[in-house]
Amino acid sequence: MSNSIRSNSHESGVTVVELLVVVVVISVMAGFAIMQRGSANKQLTRQNVAQQLKSTFERARFDSVKRRAIGSAQEAKVTVTPTSYTLRTYNNDVNGLPVAVDSVTTLPAGIVIGLYDGTALTSLEVTFNMRGETPTSPLPQFFICNANCSSPNNSKANLLIVTPTGTVNLLSGSSTLPTFGLPAVTNVNSNTGINPDVVL
Repeated sequence: MSNSIRSNSHESGVTVVELLVVVVVISVMAGFAIMQRGSANKQLTRQNVAQQLKSTFERARFDSVKRRAIGSAQEAKVTVTPTSYTLRTYNNDVNGLPVAVDSVTTLPAGIVIGLYDGTALTSLEVTFNMRGETPTSPLPQFFICNANCSSPNNSKANLLIVTPTGTVNLLSGSSTLPTFGLPAVTNVNSNTGINPDVVL
């Protein structure tokens, strides 16, 4: 009979302390995973806003070139504030006259637009002429940030630059700011019969 009775002292098992340690480790790892997911979602939202703003500038440029906009009253433009941007393009009404159409986009919560040089952005209007160039001065250089756009070279931001020729560049926030200039323009002799507005 003594052979059939086993001693409990030789059985292996899990103590309450060991179980608590495993639960704590799993909780910590789950917490880190949730924080990383939240950070990735914020980054994705910021990048989407930057891409949409880039597309808005390109649309304004295309509108001015397509209509051969003459003068500031007909030039398409984008007005940027820290929490929104407005695209102004033009449609032709029944009489063929251009009619302004405004499209306002409000940024998602937690996303802010600032200026690259660190100065406060209240409102900046970027216009495009009939050649697609922007006469805006200083050169439009924006940070799209998750919270604070006060410092240049922000790795948690996107840098958006509109060059004098009207092209739009989207870079990471830690990129070095490139320099751009207008291309040299050659005047065309009016006796050639070539329209000088179409020659660069």
